[in-house]
Amino acid sequence: MQLRTYSAATMAEALKQVKQDMGSDAVILHTRTYHRRAWLGLRRQEVVEITAGKGLQTLGRGNGHKSARRTEALPRLAPRQEVAVASVRSDGASITYGPGAVRRSALPPPEAMIAPVDPRKALLETPAANTAVMLGLTEDVASLKNMVRDLVKSTRVHQAPTVPEEVMDYYLTLIQNQVAEELAGDLVRTLKATVRPELLQNPEIIRERLAEQLEKMLPVSGPIIRTKKVGPHVVALIGPTGVGKTTTVAKLAANLKLREGRRVGLITIDTFRIAAVDQLKKYADIIGSPLKVVNTPEDLREAIAAMHDCEFVLIDTAGRSPTDALKLNELKSFLAAAQPDEVHLVLSTTASQSCIESAVARFGEVGMDKMIFTKLDEAVHVGTVLNVIRKVNKSLSYVTTGQDVPDDIEVGHARRLAQLILGNAPAPVAPLRNLQNSQSSTAALAAGAGRSA
Repeated sequence: MQLRTYSAATMAEALKQVKQDMGSDAVILHTRTYHRRAWLGLRRQEVVEITAGKGLQTLGRGNGHKSARRTEALPRLAPRQEVAVASVRSDGASITYGPGAVRRSALPPPEAMIAPVDPRKALLETPAANTAVMLGLTEDVASLKNMVRDLVKSTRVHQAPTVPEEVMDYYLTLIQNQVAEELAGDLVRTLKATVRPELLQNPEIIRERLAEQLEKMLPVSGPIIRTKKVGPHVVALIGPTGVGKTTTVAKLAANLKLREGRRVGLITIDTFRIAAVDQLKKYADIIGSPLKVVNTPEDLREAIAAMHDCEFVLIDTAGRSPTDALKLNELKSFLAAAQPDEVHLVLSTTASQSCIESAVARFGEVGMDKMIFTKLDEAVHVGTVLNVIRKVNKSLSYVTTGQDVPDDIEVGHARRLAQLILGNAPAPVAPLRNLQNSQSSTAALAAGAGRSA
């Protein structure tokens, strides 16, 4: 028998090659269609392949054999018949291609050609089966939740073995708000000891009790008050660089002058920072207060003496790095010459706990009486304020809540800070205002000085 394989782009072309080469007696044994890459592998080309033979004999059932294999003869190419290839369209009809015409023959509809559905699969797709699956998933999820809860509980006990489980959630809230672990532990243990067990399940009552405890731990001094009958009440602001001392001095001066009607003098020794003097001079011109720039402790002493008719004198010092011992000693000499009635350490609530602790330790050597925290509106967590105040045992005088002069400054309120530490969002306390508020002067201050860092 002679076997050959023919390839062409279409079935008609391949059959034509078979007929020309082997004649009408050729028998088609196998056909296949595949793709091969062309044009450097960028395109795919369909190829039809036919395997045909010539001289194949059919076998019948032989005599004397009870079980002989019978092979039916494959269709041959008749002399006046033309080979046709059928394909099925999506509408259920078949199209026969060949060298002659195209004819159509009806096929069964697609629905009749679908294989029968497995009854076991049909059972799984019933509503009852779906409900059973959902119940199983729900039980699995509940089991996973219990495992996670037990794991969290064991982790909590390992991290804080002395904290009662009933108040563990409140302990974690305090820790997440950057309250020191020791302080947080003391707060919740006191809470557990002073609140009846049935009330521990009421979050509103527990938060209120925690706020009361925090309020007692946050001493506040109130606003600046003149304590002298003769001479100015001198207030100095010290602190690291970038905490907002100059802006805070401007806010205090504007409130004292415009809203309380006090005579205020300004002194700056911050001659190192570019435009610091110009910034404070613009504020002083708007509110109508004198400003003096000093370079030495002796100049500072003389400047204060020259403002003897003022009720308040506010001193803006240059920012010092807590690690710069030389500059801190220089600051100490300025304060010794000024003999201020109050020294306020200005710190930023956006700084890290370690930076604030370093600043407190070094500036504590210079000397301070009260604390001011700035940028409260930018702080993510306020627990640092509690940690620092408890550590240095100093009262809080003011907090600043924005960049607007003179509005964004408040007297320190322990309850407001306590609510912020607990993650609440209390309504902001009204800024320092007085019935003597001069609307025109305040507007001129805001328009002339604008916003300041």
